[in-house]
Formats: sequence, C-alpha cells, structure tokens
Amino acid sequence: MSLHRTWIQADGCKAAVEPPRLLLAGHRKQGGVVRLWPDEAVTAGLGIAEGIETALSLAWAYAPVWACIDAGNLAALPYLTGIDCLLIGADNDPAGKAAAKACAANRADADAEVFVTRQVENDLNDVLTEVAA
Repeated sequence: MSLHRTWIQADGCKAAVEPPRLLLAGHRKQGGVVRLWPDEAVTAGLGIAEGIETALSLAWAYAPVWACIDAGNLAALPYLTGIDCLLIGADNDPAGKAAAKACAANRADADAEVFVTRQVENDLNDVLTEVAA
C-alpha cells in the first residue's frame, strides 16, 4: 500500500508545481492500482485508466473504475477473474497506446470483452476539460 498525491487547483486543473504528483516514499508503485471504487463494487465489469484524472473522467460514462498509476501498471494488470468486460481509458501517446494494447490482448486471450477509448486529445480528462471550457 502507498499514498498517491496529485496537486490540483480549485478549477480542477493540475497545479503548476514540481513534482506534479508524488507517491509515499519507501513504497513501491509497481503492480499497484488506485481503487476509486471498492472491490465489492467490481462485479462483471471494470473501467481502468493510467492516471487518476483519466479514471475519474472515465467514471462519467462507466463505473466502477480503477487507476493503474502509470502505463507500466496498465500493461501488466493481471487477469482478474470474474471480470467479463474491461473498458480501458487509453492515453493517446506511444506509452499509453502500447499499454492499452498489451492489457487488451491479455483480456482478449481470456475471452473477456474489451473496449479501448480513442480520442484526438491526450486523454479523456483533456476531452472533458475542453468540453467544459
């Protein structure tokens, strides 16, 4: 277990500080997820994304949702038994596309239904921010 901190301004945008996010020192992030819904809420389907902001944006259309923290964790997300449908909120960058493809391939091999988002913007959070402006 760890603690993930992202600094956000009152308007919902990331704060212009360095570093923009931190994990609790001395704890690993590899293999971790931020469960935005509890385990018992995850029954037949799950939405996942790299970052918390993208996962929260995905939650406007689908729930429950977890954030995988980064592309490496998204790509390596283990197969979760009982999840028949996985919705991946993919980032539109090389790492995000590769991670979504790897994650989707793992589920497709197990006969799970998989959907991957596609957008011109970098991620779903950028889409919603643009629409809200």
